[in-house]
Amino acid sequence: MAKKISQSKIAAELGVSQSLVSIVLNGRREGIAQKTYERIWNFALQHGYSPKGMRMAGEDQAQRVRTVGYFLRSPLRLANKSNFFSHITQGLHDYLQEQHVNMVFLGSEMDFDPEEMHRIGWQKQLLQGIIIMGEVEPAFLAAVRELDKPLVYISARSPGLCHSVNSNEYDAAEKLVDHLHGTGHRHFAYFGSRRPPSRNRDRLEGLRLALRRHRLSLPERNILVDEDGERKEGYRLAEKLLAAPPDPFPTAWICVNGLMARGVLSQVYQAGLALAGDVSIAAFDNTRVCSEELPGITGASAVPEELGREAGRIVLHSELHEDHQLLDVVLPSRFTHRESTGPAPAATSIPSM
Repeated sequence: MAKKISQSKIAAELGVSQSLVSIVLNGRREGIAQKTYERIWNFALQHGYSPKGMRMAGEDQAQRVRTVGYFLRSPLRLANKSNFFSHITQGLHDYLQEQHVNMVFLGSEMDFDPEEMHRIGWQKQLLQGIIIMGEVEPAFLAAVRELDKPLVYISARSPGLCHSVNSNEYDAAEKLVDHLHGTGHRHFAYFGSRRPPSRNRDRLEGLRLALRRHRLSLPERNILVDEDGERKEGYRLAEKLLAAPPDPFPTAWICVNGLMARGVLSQVYQAGLALAGDVSIAAFDNTRVCSEELPGITGASAVPEELGREAGRIVLHSELHEDHQLLDVVLPSRFTHRESTGPAPAATSIPSM
């Protein structure tokens, strides 16, 4: 067998530094010219280079390391990955590890021009499948599909185009409303976000339907929405509601996720309201932000690690990708009661602040 070319040899042949070659062959693209990136990779592949412990395309298929790659929706990156997708990534990693499959982060949606997606070098050759976490723009999804790899969409769906795995948002809404209604609450408020649009739309619609089952409604004035669903947006929205509180005053506040619920909770404390007394706070969430910070936040959602595991199962099973059949998997929600919710107060008038 011919001796594989080394990084130092590649650097010498191309007249570039060995550190640059090392950076490129380890998959980094940021700050590197596209032509330089492709020139180094093309030369390396043509001369039989393979990263340590990994066989490149063209070698014995049975000996090749199996790898699944994943993208994050914009504007997420590894440095600011959401609490929710951190759990999903852990579940995906655990499943792939059990199957002796590697996992590689391919980048954020915002890192790529869809027109350039076909120029991804070694990732396209090695990947056994691709997973997209979160709702992306149609052009980006179309570009990923053109890589012609098994593809699973998590926490988003595109019917007829790829597999998807989602939480049952309607089931979660029913569990939250049933719990709060059962403890005497009759007036509700919702704190939501505009991104990503489909998941947040489903949660609000699920809440409306769940309230309708109890012959209750959600007045438009009690729906407060911001651009994102982070703590600061929750804090601002709760401040807005309390600045001009509706009458009757909503005693059950449901948030689009746990991070927003934490922000809402901070404003409740600052306003001098009693948590689980004057107001109860719940969230469409089943992550550590609800369970590992105090007080705990009542929540309902599919276990996000299970979303990751299910996506891994689908992407690795080749028979699921035959004959263009596509799966739209919806996992049931799990409800957990924590300290943030309690019985409705005796009066529904605006509490003193």
